[in-house]
Amino acid sequence: MSGLIERMRRRWPVLAISLALACTVLPVPASATPQTATATPWSEGVLSVVRPLAEGDQATRDLDEQRPGHLLLALGLDALSRASGDPLQAAPGQTTTGAQSPPMPALGTLCLDADCLVEDILRRPELWSRTDAMAADLEGIAALDPAFRSMADARFDREALLFRSDASEPGQTRFDAHLNATAFAALTRMIGALPAEDPARLEYVALYREMARPITRLQSEDGWWRETLGDDDALIDPAASALFVFGLAWGLNTGMLSFNEGEAAALGGWDALAGSTVQQIWTADDAARGALFLAAGQLAERRW
Repeated sequence: MSGLIERMRRRWPVLAISLALACTVLPVPASATPQTATATPWSEGVLSVVRPLAEGDQATRDLDEQRPGHLLLALGLDALSRASGDPLQAAPGQTTTGAQSPPMPALGTLCLDADCLVEDILRRPELWSRTDAMAADLEGIAALDPAFRSMADARFDREALLFRSDASEPGQTRFDAHLNATAFAALTRMIGALPAEDPARLEYVALYREMARPITRLQSEDGWWRETLGDDDALIDPAASALFVFGLAWGLNTGMLSFNEGEAAALGGWDALAGSTVQQIWTADDAARGALFLAAGQLAERRW
């Protein structure tokens, strides 16, 4: 084990300290969520909060089957489908990011030299594909591993344990909530796609656990995360808050986090989300609604 840690220290110094801790985490299957619904009062309570929004999506698709949807929306509907047993999954062809999305850079050109934009990685369609445990889709996510690790080398702040959105110096005090929430959720995808014995997976587990610490600490008392993490005067960020709740609940469900590491933040965040579902943000933004559905799916499948 010491040899593995030494190799990882040379390969990715930011995670050298926490790798030993990550090695103690029991591996979980590549599919990070249960495949069967659990009919419990808790699950039904969670699903009842988002069901009207999901039914609205279904009605919209019935009227316009060609309407493009965000990848996160398709993933969120899949999560609700697994949690509830209802046929809410997105229709074929509706897992694009929309006509206005900028073109994707070629995978081989990502994170070369000093030009490594976090956004270039986090908006990759492979990362948010609906895997359905299909080997080809999992391989598509796993193929992002070299670029994802290069991004972390370039943009992960070793002091704050959060991602910087640009090339500013380490130790800056302002961190974007949406960027870090997307990165936190993306880590669950990378962990789920890589085999349990893959050393790269240990790196992602360690990074996920490192990020969880500031994420829970920077949550506001009202359960929300602000657009600038830790700034209580900033506006709340519903989409980022939903992704943080999803990521924390995923960690609790898979055993990546213990109760005292994420339970209070996950449940407090869900209380905030559950009380806000009539807000315009959920109906106006497909990606935000998908994040809400992802959070609900994990909470409905609560295993702790």
